[in-house]
Amino acid sequence: MNKEKDNVTILLDNLEKEIKRLRIEYNRELAHMPDVNLEFAEQRVKELIKTLRRIPFKKYIHKFRFENLLARYNVQKINFNRLKDFQEKKYQKLKEEGLITVPLVDAKEENRTVVPQEEKVVIGDIKSEEQKLQKIYNDYKIKLESQKKQVNVPYEVFKKKIYDRFQMIKEKNRNAKLQIRLVEENDKVKIKTKVVKDGQ
Repeated sequence: MNKEKDNVTILLDNLEKEIKRLRIEYNRELAHMPDVNLEFAEQRVKELIKTLRRIPFKKYIHKFRFENLLARYNVQKINFNRLKDFQEKKYQKLKEEGLITVPLVDAKEENRTVVPQEEKVVIGDIKSEEQKLQKIYNDYKIKLESQKKQVNVPYEVFKKKIYDRFQMIKEKNRNAKLQIRLVEENDKVKIKTKVVKDGQ
């Protein structure tokens, strides 16, 4: 009796641990982080669930805990699939609206050395030209995601940093504009700003 109870408890503990691990992998996948091992994490959870389903629980507490863990796993999976679908739809919408530029790569040129690319926008007023800011940020995200790197700067934080910089240059020169450049160099994506005069 005690041995059976111990075995069931161990299996339930392992299931809870693997569900937590799977949640981490879900979050890593949604953040487009490298080395995500989603399939392995899902398989571990499924194997433990399959094993526990074959056990005739003699204690209600074990059955109750198993059902709760099973519900937690199902909710996690549903939420992940919804967020993944939302990301894909949002990407398609931004692409259709022209806020994301995706370079077309010829299959014959895939192995050619990629030269550093640079994109830039010039902003004279953030409120009326925020679309430019959104475009450069979206391109920044796409470039990071294409390199399987995490986007760790939310748009609002990015916008505030640009806004603060913009306010500083306006205090010195009301006619000055801010050039925002998106630069790829040495496999890194960087956002650089520069004060420019009207007409540049």
